[in-house]
Amino acid sequence: MMDFSDFSKLMFSTQNAVLPSPTGMRVALHVFWALALGCATLLIARKLSRDYRLGLTIAVMSWTLLPGAASPAYWLGLAFQTPSLTSAVICLAWLVSRRPWTQGEGILGSSGGPIDVSALWALAGMALGWVLLLDALAWLPVSVYAWGFSSAAFAAVALLLTLIWVVGGRVNGLRDASLMACVLGLFVLTRLPTGNVWDALIDPWLWVGLQACWLFSVVRRLRHAWRGQATTRA
Repeated sequence: MMDFSDFSKLMFSTQNAVLPSPTGMRVALHVFWALALGCATLLIARKLSRDYRLGLTIAVMSWTLLPGAASPAYWLGLAFQTPSLTSAVICLAWLVSRRPWTQGEGILGSSGGPIDVSALWALAGMALGWVLLLDALAWLPVSVYAWGFSSAAFAAVALLLTLIWVVGGRVNGLRDASLMACVLGLFVLTRLPTGNVWDALIDPWLWVGLQACWLFSVVRRLRHAWRGQATTRA
């Protein structure tokens, strides 16, 4: 019978990490970058007509799916590796919705309600990104990134997902919790993109995007508050 010490060693062990297959990693590199570049194309071309946006997006995504060095995914992978599963799922969910084709809205939105669950996810993503940055700079006493290969890290993420869903409310947090559950489910099945749960949850571009969205939100609220005060004085 396995005692608690053996169980804890197994949970926190990073020696027996389950990694994705090399073929899966190559396919994911092109598919994930195709989704990311497709969304970027839609955002940049949002002023164009629907037909032009659709044609340009299909052309960019098809180009990215080409094998080898002919694809921009090859060069982007050399510079930035592979986008996270979270980025891929968010981009896919946005592409299959009607919003990018009709209204040209952004990818990240607010879930509304008494507690903004999207803001909670954004804060969690920003905090994780800062922790991983400090870990990369060797400013932390332990290797947080290496811990991402263990089963305990996945269990901690699943627990955090449940807590945010409960805090945000079942209805209010259903969309965001469903997306994150999809990310964790795909990670369990495929171990993409690297076998590390942190790489599945966050990537540098998503981290920068979350902080940019947060900064714009703060500036927008301060501007509304300032206008409200000016109206009151008048």
